[in-house]
Amino acid sequence: MGSRVLEGAFIGVIMVAVLFGGRSWLVDVSQFHGIAIAVLGAIALVVVYAFRSNYLRGGPTARLHATRDAAFLAAVASAIAFVAAPARWSLGATVAAVEFALVVELMTRFVPPPPIAPGDGSGR
Repeated sequence: MGSRVLEGAFIGVIMVAVLFGGRSWLVDVSQFHGIAIAVLGAIALVVVYAFRSNYLRGGPTARLHATRDAAFLAAVASAIAFVAAPARWSLGATVAAVEFALVVELMTRFVPPPPIAPGDGSGR
């Protein structure tokens, strides 16, 4: 079994776990307001850095990576909104944004690698 298929299978498992347990996990995390917001803020900073890095790197999958990172940022923002002021919309939005980001990530796993142009210095 190839590594891409294995990664895709694990992303599928994560998607199922988020779908069935994401809401209750977020409710449990929201009980610790300060710590949860601080950790979610740190995650947001990491995602912003990844967004910037993937955008500057470019390449054929840059738009897919940007879409994925934007969806993860939306998930973090709605999770912070739920922790700060619990509302049903932010709980559902968090799970939906994470699911969308994982679907985009799964799609990027199955995009064939771009062909290597002659003379690009790759040694092939």
